[in-house]
Amino acid sequence: MLESELSFLVARLPDLGGLASKDIDQHYLSDGREPLRLRRIGAKFELTKKLDIDPNDMSRKEEINVPLTAGEYDRLLKLAERGLTKTRHYFPLAGGLTAEIDVFHGPLEGLAMVEVEFKDETARAAFVPPPWFGRDVSQEDWSANSWLAGKSLADLKGRI
Repeated sequence: MLESELSFLVARLPDLGGLASKDIDQHYLSDGREPLRLRRIGAKFELTKKLDIDPNDMSRKEEINVPLTAGEYDRLLKLAERGLTKTRHYFPLAGGLTAEIDVFHGPLEGLAMVEVEFKDETARAAFVPPPWFGRDVSQEDWSANSWLAGKSLADLKGRI
């Protein structure tokens, strides 16, 4: 599946009450720009590989997802090098878009980021972020969850 998204810091969290949300645990089995990710969202488990389409554009990836059973997830989790937890809130935007607001927990408590995925380049080019969105970090290596995993908010000083 082709993924085309923009990522932003959150300048000011909107009201999250009443929004659909999911708790997410993500763990990484490898390093680098194309890591192997293990993810649990509720009772759904998957193994994901994100592949660069263009090494100069971090916002477009080919994403391959493999569904896992709970047992497979538990066995692979023992191999994970680092991880993170977050709650993802789904905020409806104009034009049928959805802002996925990630509020991080644990060592990254206090960090909130938002991503918007686009169906096509026309929608992406026309996108105007709402005022509560912060700086666009789509091309900043540190903003990738694979980089954030195992880090703390203190590790982000000078970046956010």
